[in-house]
Amino acid sequence: MVGLGLHRPMSSAELSSLLPFDAVQSDPDDAVSYGQADGVPGWLTRAVTQADAVAMVGIAELHQYAGVSGGYKAAVVGCGGRATIAALHDRCRVMDPAVRLGEVQGNPFRGVIDALGRQLGRQLGPCLALNFVPSTGQWLAGPPAAVTRAAVDLLDPWLLVPRPYAGVVLRVPPVKASSLYQASRAATYLSQSPRPPLLPDATLVLDAACPEGLGSEAGFVAALSGCSPPWRALLDGPAPTGAGAQRAVMLALLATRYRLAVRNCVAPDALRAVGIDASGDPPPSGAGWLDVPRPFARVPQLRSEF
Repeated sequence: MVGLGLHRPMSSAELSSLLPFDAVQSDPDDAVSYGQADGVPGWLTRAVTQADAVAMVGIAELHQYAGVSGGYKAAVVGCGGRATIAALHDRCRVMDPAVRLGEVQGNPFRGVIDALGRQLGRQLGPCLALNFVPSTGQWLAGPPAAVTRAAVDLLDPWLLVPRPYAGVVLRVPPVKASSLYQASRAATYLSQSPRPPLLPDATLVLDAACPEGLGSEAGFVAALSGCSPPWRALLDGPAPTGAGAQRAVMLALLATRYRLAVRNCVAPDALRAVGIDASGDPPPSGAGWLDVPRPFARVPQLRSEF
């Protein structure tokens, strides 16, 4: 089972490596209710509830809301129903100050995921997680919550730098550069990190092709299209809804302090249509720019503040 969440179905080419497994894709609209946690209803893709055994396979890396990815998230969110995912990504929930990048202890977003995961375990039987940690090249296996805690201990997410910069270039790897929805996480991970080494009004440049433009997440596209940068209405007005709307909220938070640009973009018109500075030009370079080669694994932080 490929856990799509509310993202678009994967293409045949993208699924080709899974052909030996006869994989199917999750359906958030064909889901079964199994409980609730902190006001978030638990719904799970029906096919998973019919499984004889559940092993949650994925990667463990930094995550904007859950602290790190992996563990129970593969089932609760990846194979979750639309109501679960919508409630979990509500604007008030993702903007909670305790929802922090790289943090799982005391993180209410992760807390809901693990609480729903434990409820799943009671209904489905023992659940295991098998997570790869890209930053260390290691695999972790065991009970999902324990795997998440072990991943946090393994991650070394902060790249300490001695001074703040007026600009940063984030080299988005191709696997995460398919769309602005995906690539923009590199910028918001930095902007929402504990101590970003950025001067006021600094420019964050995504080096990302974004061949799919804004992406297929309808809520994200609608939110950005409904107002102009700095998208203040996404923070002060009615909460945006729909698939991926929470990512637009993160961009609005970024825009309260910094500027965003996209370079080496192959579909700049789609991004410009919503007011984003995008072009096919190469990103800037020079002494005034901080170059970040692995923005999803090592996030720069100001050394003097640690």
